[in-house]
Amino acid sequence: MILATHFILIGYGHWLPNDVRGSYSQTVFAPRIAELGPLHHGRKPVQPSGPELRTFHKHAETALRYPVHWFSPEERTAIRDALAPLHKAQRLVCHACAILLNHVHILIRRNFLHPKTIHDLLKDTAAQAVRQMGRLSANHPVFNAGHGIHYKSAPWEVRQCATYIRDNFKKHRLPEERYEFVSDYTG
Repeated sequence: MILATHFILIGYGHWLPNDVRGSYSQTVFAPRIAELGPLHHGRKPVQPSGPELRTFHKHAETALRYPVHWFSPEERTAIRDALAPLHKAQRLVCHACAILLNHVHILIRRNFLHPKTIHDLLKDTAAQAVRQMGRLSANHPVFNAGHGIHYKSAPWEVRQCATYIRDNFKKHRLPEERYEFVSDYTG
């Protein structure tokens, strides 16, 4: 039984389907992106070096239709402020959330809504908040296509995922934030 779902919203141009680190994508749709390298489903057991990763991203930037987008502090605040009323309106119980420079992690307790519906609500709400800041052109995507949805079926998985999400602040050299719509998992 699913206890919670880990949603990942990847900012546009970050972690492509054929990323050298591996990805959970099944297909690379854009021919220009496909030319960057083969698809590897799942995280690679041996991760690429920093120089390899930077080289991949440098080539990827030339293959993308729009510039890679990094979330400014103001956009991160706008995402936070947009997600709070969504959680309340949809009765979502959030056990962890990290709004980072290029992606967002959200861990939500099982809900009456289908996980894909929740993902789309989160993604659309966050994208609208970023668009309202006016830094992107009308056609520029805010997030990559696809769905980052990972199910957690045991209490230890939920706790481990919540810790992983909170640890992302430190990993990305950001001060840890605690959002009003997050409540600890009590198992």
